[in-house]
Amino acid sequence: MTDRGRTVASKKKILFIINPKSGTSNKRNIPALLEKHLDKGLFSYETLYTSYAGEAIKISEANRDQFDIIVAIGGDGTINEVAGPLTHSNTILGIIPCGSGNGLARHLKIPRNIKKAIKLLNKNCITTIDTITLDKKVFLNVAGVGFDAHIAQLFATAEKRGFFSYAKLTIQEIRKFTSIDYQLVIDGQEKLAKAPFLISIANSTQYGNNAHIAPNALISDGLMDVCVLRKVPFWYYPVLAYRMFTGTLTKSKYYQTWQGKEVQIKLLSDTHGEHMHIDGDPYAISNIMKLKVNPLSLKVACQAVT
Repeated sequence: MTDRGRTVASKKKILFIINPKSGTSNKRNIPALLEKHLDKGLFSYETLYTSYAGEAIKISEANRDQFDIIVAIGGDGTINEVAGPLTHSNTILGIIPCGSGNGLARHLKIPRNIKKAIKLLNKNCITTIDTITLDKKVFLNVAGVGFDAHIAQLFATAEKRGFFSYAKLTIQEIRKFTSIDYQLVIDGQEKLAKAPFLISIANSTQYGNNAHIAPNALISDGLMDVCVLRKVPFWYYPVLAYRMFTGTLTKSKYYQTWQGKEVQIKLLSDTHGEHMHIDGDPYAISNIMKLKVNPLSLKVACQAVT
């Protein structure tokens, strides 16, 4: 039995996990776009929708062995949930970016246009990337403590999504944010024991929306980029934004970066209610946070990138 000249038995099975609440775009037309643009001579597919935070983890884990590719349709948080159970497996992560920032997709050069992202899946291009483990939780893009985590916590409950909502929160909070003390240890060497504005642990170059916190990061080099930004004076804010959105943050005197395989961040202040963020989503902080790179541990449906 054949279909379009190909053997049906050779078709790969794809599961699309759709987060209807992520980002700002309407996802009602996604089933129609899949039906129209996915090459059904190459693939058979199913779709499932999430209804609460964390459900994508359960769906991905339950279906990992039944599908060749599991595609996350949502933002970096949704991608994070889907990817966790797929690390160190033969199941491929696919991405159709529909989030507010889409940091990982931008780094991997996956189109933000849904039609084009579906057509990229048809090309059957696979690359293997690093992941990072925080205790037992896996992330793919950027995690951190400090100001960006503070904004992530507020943004999670914001009525409006998208870049402008995020930017508004940032402007409102940046002057009143108070840094706390952390100890930073990279591969056994202490690098910092004071209050930074933020510490970011980056696998890719950016948070999202082309805001590059780690301009030189490579996603398949077996290393994480550890970025520290000190509090800057008010007059420097426009310069800081320019540096971040032009990928020139390394030229700022307020910025430092290192690379490493294992990182420990220790909270030195007796502060309650602090959070960190993992791929843009708030995450409860602990006194000691241990991070480790998992080299080349996840297969992703995209064209090869550094």
